[in-house]
Amino acid sequence: MSFSMGFTLNLHMQNKQLSYLLIPLLACIWGSSFILMKRGMFDANQVIVFSAEQVASIRISLAGGVFIPFFPALVRKLIQKKDLLYFSVVGLCGNLIPAFLFTYAEQTLDSGIAGIMNSFTPIFTILVGVMLFGTRITKYQLFGTLIGFAGISWLIILSSPVKSGFQLTPALAILFATLLYGVSLNTIKHKLSLYNPFEIATGGFSIAFLPALFFFFFFDTTRVFNQNPQATQSFTYILILGLVGTAFAVILFNRIIAQTTAIAASTVTYFIPIIAVAIGIYNGERFAWQQLIAMLVIITGVVIVNVNWAKSNKKDQIA
Repeated sequence: MSFSMGFTLNLHMQNKQLSYLLIPLLACIWGSSFILMKRGMFDANQVIVFSAEQVASIRISLAGGVFIPFFPALVRKLIQKKDLLYFSVVGLCGNLIPAFLFTYAEQTLDSGIAGIMNSFTPIFTILVGVMLFGTRITKYQLFGTLIGFAGISWLIILSSPVKSGFQLTPALAILFATLLYGVSLNTIKHKLSLYNPFEIATGGFSIAFLPALFFFFFFDTTRVFNQNPQATQSFTYILILGLVGTAFAVILFNRIIAQTTAIAASTVTYFIPIIAVAIGIYNGERFAWQQLIAMLVIITGVVIVNVNWAKSNKKDQIA
């Protein structure tokens, strides 16, 4: 082996090890995004500063602004024109609409609970794949899905009487958001597989940018800056949410996928609700023991689904 080949191999191994170390960092970034939404909407006295719609529109406008300079190059290299439709699905279902649903929900729902319910995304990804894209489901994936649904049901039915920041309608909004995530992820897998992760992020966020900017002005967001003295501090949290928790996190996630595997990158799903709950408790949110057990049940279901999916993919690759 030549020196150059050895150096290249060693560099590749170092990059791969670094990418594995980035997974906890990504979990911390995404896990903290739920409390950042709260801080963007409310000041220290829980008085509203920016509305849920304003926070969502600022967040996606900021993230879209990062990617939109790369959009013309993506348009020029489109494999087929209808791919713009699929990028629109990703932009709306994977970025824009969930951003509004999460901020709507977190007006009354604790950030930790939002983080717990977000972990249902991989299960909805499986179900949407089966129903709309002809994906096969194994008995273990079905078992994991049922366990996940049991955890969500427990969270909804048993936790609601407890004074713990849980309400049904906001919870359903988050479930709908995770369903949309499932639609987006399946669209990427089945319709946009010939594009690299950065191109997919560029297409999705760029298409979401214009409607987000429209809502920014439609909800008179600039008025808050002029009239509310707390606007600057709240905007700082939204700025972190948009640039770090959204744009940078997607780039980081793409780096992890490129250097490792999508399976390894998906392990971040297991850590996000734990970090979201820990940050929520640190910020004074209260959790009932039923909710914490429900979180473990949901994560167990997600692990069963993902581990079995990984084994199935490995067999397919060997075959």
